[in-house]
Amino acid sequence: MTDLVTLAEAKDYLHVDGSAEDGTIALLIAAASDAVGELADLWDGTGDVPDRLKLAVLARVAVTFDSRTDLRTGEGEHRLIGPLHTQSI
Repeated sequence: MTDLVTLAEAKDYLHVDGSAEDGTIALLIAAASDAVGELADLWDGTGDVPDRLKLAVLARVAVTFDSRTDLRTGEGEHRLIGPLHTQSI
């Protein structure tokens, strides 16, 4: 799936300056875009990305970015991994 927000939009939302975190933020955008896109199955992926989907991606990116040093199992892994797993998680 195409990223639903740009790196610039995510960095603005996160209040991140500079480029040191660009790779991490890009990875979070890609994963969040896939997860949100999977759940938003009524949107066909054409035209402008609905604001509510952008906000969902930005919110997921922010939560993950802010807790990236926490090694406990997060809340969203099952939803991210489930579609790539042969058995339902």
